[in-house]
Amino acid sequence: MVVSILDCFLMMDFRGGFKIMSSSIYYRMLGQAVILSLHTGNSLVMFLSMKDQSIMQDLEIRKMTSLQSMYLTVWNIAFQMSYFSLAFTCDLLTITGREHLVSKNIRRFRQTFFSTLIFTVAAVMNRELLFPEFIDKIFSFKSNFIMHFCILPAALWELAFLPRPVPKSHRYNIGILVLLCIVYTSVVLHTYSQRGLFPYPIFTMTYGTIYFPIFLAVAWLSTLPNGSYIH
Repeated sequence: MVVSILDCFLMMDFRGGFKIMSSSIYYRMLGQAVILSLHTGNSLVMFLSMKDQSIMQDLEIRKMTSLQSMYLTVWNIAFQMSYFSLAFTCDLLTITGREHLVSKNIRRFRQTFFSTLIFTVAAVMNRELLFPEFIDKIFSFKSNFIMHFCILPAALWELAFLPRPVPKSHRYNIGILVLLCIVYTSVVLHTYSQRGLFPYPIFTMTYGTIYFPIFLAVAWLSTLPNGSYIH
């Protein structure tokens, strides 16, 4: 999700007469291609790692892989790849003279999707609360770096080369985030009620205490951008 002070400054420059070069679409597509390639390659490497029978003998690893769909990072990667695939397709149609195939509704959806794109740059004091050490058997440092950090430069790159008007209000975008938070929390709690398992150790430690909803609220608020505002 990128709605930041930088966003506002860039848009002010555009309104003040800053003209984007026609080549900006190619720079934008370069960034889209890079992030899609990184995530695709990284996903393939992790998928092959999970096919290693010697690794899958570990009970904790098997439990983790069975909860893949519960991890916020997995949702995150899915959102990122969906957005950048859509963006790349739209831009490719534009440069090949088939811009008429991209309707106004699709363009509007693209802008909304980008404004509510969730990204995570994670840094925790105690990694065992979120990323237990056994995960290293499947996810190397490079894989974790790609999953949790690379979205930041990719999103800023897209922001710099994708001109768009500053929205009058972020209520709609934040409303989408609230809905996503509710859906994710519901999925996690439903899985716990069915299997007695949480994807993150910190959920297990705090469930049943006042800290559980507080942690969920903090986790959601951490996805809000610096400089976001509501009119």
